[in-house]
Amino acid sequence: MTKENLTETEAVENKEEVVDVEQQVEGAEDHEAQIEALKAEKSKLYDQYVRAMAEAQNATRRAEIDVANAHKYALDKFVKDLLPIIDAMELEMKAVDENSSEELKRFREGSQLMYKMLLGVCEKYGVKQISPEGEKLNPELHQAISMIPHDGYETNQIITVAQNGYLLNDRLIRAAQVIVAK
Repeated sequence: MTKENLTETEAVENKEEVVDVEQQVEGAEDHEAQIEALKAEKSKLYDQYVRAMAEAQNATRRAEIDVANAHKYALDKFVKDLLPIIDAMELEMKAVDENSSEELKRFREGSQLMYKMLLGVCEKYGVKQISPEGEKLNPELHQAISMIPHDGYETNQIITVAQNGYLLNDRLIRAAQVIVAK
């Protein structure tokens, strides 16, 4: 073989090697692009996973809070229905005064005992009576039904409680209706 033939053969082999290297580089670039695309897809899927897990935890927490509130305030309607009975007992005890006959006095004592027992049972289940006589008016707990001028009281101080208010587990069931000083 001549020197020219060897060079041509070497040139052809070198050309083939260059083409192989270029194909490998192009293949490597394709692989890198695929890797980047897969990394981006992995990141997107991981973000969706994290968001789905957070939403599931939030839904579980909201459900637990709803169940706890349902248990805590289950007596709400019952207490609202019971309040007129308590009010009637209060009115009845006010109607029978100390100057009444002996029988009415005993009746009043029995009514007071039943009233105290009823309030005790209510407190056992989280019902608290609001009787704010002498306090300052709190619009969140009291409803002013009248304002009258009174020298012995400050402005917005409660003079008389017309109707007691009630809380169920610190949630207002009924505001106390009060008369305040002007």
